[in-house]
Amino acid sequence: MRRLCLCLIALSLAACGPAALRPTDTTQALRLGSTAIRRVETLTDLEEVRGVVEHRGYVYVATDGGLLRYPEADVTLEVVGGLPSPDVRAITVDGDDLLVAIGDELYTLGASGLAPVAGSPRLGGLVDLAHTADGTLWACGVGGVARRARGEAWEIFGESARCTTLAPTPEGHLWVGTTHGLWYVEGDVVREHPISGGIPEGYVRSVVPVLPGQVLAIVDGPSASQIAHWDGQSWYGYTILGLEDPLIGLVRRGSQVVLVSQNRLLAIGPRGEGVPLVAVHAEPGTVRSYRARRVAAASHAPGQLPARDAVSEPKRIIERPPNAPTLRAPSFLARPLDVTLPGRIYGAWVRGADAFLALANHGVLELPASGPARPLVTRSLVPEGTLQIATDRTGSVWTVARNHQLARFANDRLRRAPVPEGEVADAVARGPQGAYLVTRVTARPNTVRVYQNAGQDWTQVAERTLELRTPLVRVPFMGVANDGRVWLALEVVHEDGTGHRMRGAAVIDPSSPAVIYHHRGADRAAGGLELPDEIGSIDFDTENAWFATLSGLVRVGGSQAVVFGEARGVRGEVVSDAVVGDGLLWLAAAEGLATYDRNEFNFTRQPPHIQALRPTRLAMDLSGHLWATSPNGLILREGQSWSVLDASSGLPTTELSDVQVDRAGRVWILAADRVMVLER
Repeated sequence: MRRLCLCLIALSLAACGPAALRPTDTTQALRLGSTAIRRVETLTDLEEVRGVVEHRGYVYVATDGGLLRYPEADVTLEVVGGLPSPDVRAITVDGDDLLVAIGDELYTLGASGLAPVAGSPRLGGLVDLAHTADGTLWACGVGGVARRARGEAWEIFGESARCTTLAPTPEGHLWVGTTHGLWYVEGDVVREHPISGGIPEGYVRSVVPVLPGQVLAIVDGPSASQIAHWDGQSWYGYTILGLEDPLIGLVRRGSQVVLVSQNRLLAIGPRGEGVPLVAVHAEPGTVRSYRARRVAAASHAPGQLPARDAVSEPKRIIERPPNAPTLRAPSFLARPLDVTLPGRIYGAWVRGADAFLALANHGVLELPASGPARPLVTRSLVPEGTLQIATDRTGSVWTVARNHQLARFANDRLRRAPVPEGEVADAVARGPQGAYLVTRVTARPNTVRVYQNAGQDWTQVAERTLELRTPLVRVPFMGVANDGRVWLALEVVHEDGTGHRMRGAAVIDPSSPAVIYHHRGADRAAGGLELPDEIGSIDFDTENAWFATLSGLVRVGGSQAVVFGEARGVRGEVVSDAVVGDGLLWLAAAEGLATYDRNEFNFTRQPPHIQALRPTRLAMDLSGHLWATSPNGLILREGQSWSVLDASSGLPTTELSDVQVDRAGRVWILAADRVMVLER
């Protein structure tokens, strides 16, 4: 691993090197048959990383899924228990303890455990914590800034502002980024750089002190970012020609400064090799200096605070306007660093000698000052059962990850989505009105709720308490028919109390209070049909529901359930999946792939080498192409042509267990340790 290096010694007006960065292509391109795959994305983690610290031999990672801890010499994951909420928003070191922002409150975490901070400031959503060299602790939130000097109580510091970031200086001072400019804090004095004072844009995303009283920063406008520099007298804004990635942040490692974009790391400095930064803004700065207002946190009444949301989405760097005049400004050069990134960056921190990068759905990548990079991952995205994908009418993709976490795919990233308090997300499916979700109500045994999302919010369409002999454990999968009826697979506690078992399906019609149960020994008088309990998947044609079961393929429709086993043409009887599409029904059985058409099963039309791969799960895309997963690779059927994607094709892993296709044509693949997304 090349050491990230930049010596920022003095400003120079001389620039050299190439005029623009070379474009990057971080995607893995594959071709499968005639279908071009532009990108193969590997996803493992669901958490949103908010901060990282190193403390007493451990790396602590603050996330929206809890506080994670990794030994400094190992990748063993431990989730810190006893937290009042998994919503950990910021973290910093406080002497022998840690100061942790959980929700809107502050806590200390030390040898005696977790304890709330008495008299902690009320700032609404907390976004950052820091400490300066004199031991003062600082808190940054949507309602302003607070501090606690050593041995004193917390106090609200300065004017009301929406704080975005904190950057202590080596001299013991502090830069404070806000949505409307930048503060430089020396003791009780604030030197404010407002939008009217020359700063190129008002929203301060990231700040790095470079020399006493001077900074490099990333500032955002309505549609683009700039790299800003304050030299003590004037503000300058820069772009980098050829840089197309959104800007994430700046980090300083001793005398090293690194610009972090979504797919690159760039050393920024006044000398050496690299692409020159092009000035697009130059203006003398007007600094507003005043002694900060200080109010005891215990007596502070914040009033109505703005809602906390994540830091605004990163923006691409500003383009140089055509025919723009050349501006006289201090010169900087950008040099790409040779670091292989497994995913797109959305956060960056430096702790001691190490840098930490938060990667979209990839956890954290630690970059030590020397030695190889170390991934810190949770695998929390990878479900333990089947892969569930649902698309609403706006194109948003929903899934249920490990530990019943509902997630939404937006901006090429899966993020945790909330469910109503007291409910557990079990399954999602695509239906006639968009995406559907089923949850279990934890305080009411056997009670489920069904939600529908046409593209805005989840709307409850049904609540039912299921009549079961033993408690409901979960709904492992669901399906929604064209008539709007919701079919739920049921997993229950085994009658003898040892373990769990499947118990067929329950059908909920949102317009009717009755629930119909299909299972072994079903009550026909109540509308139930005899169905094997051990169902594995469900799909629908215009008239029927089709189930894959351990006893064959089952068709439910017309007030009857028909089991197709060995005697009716399903070789080996065990069916792992079935999918309707392209005018046929396809099934994956113990003896290979087969089609069902006009009451006939055909196992012989598929090539022998495809059958030898033993496909287990199936999906049909919008073009009528069949996708299948197996323990030996990914299979695609286009028309009459068959292709296999395996390790020789560049697929990261070939031990595949499930496949789904969303309404945008993306193919989602589940493996033992990851989810992969193929984009056409």
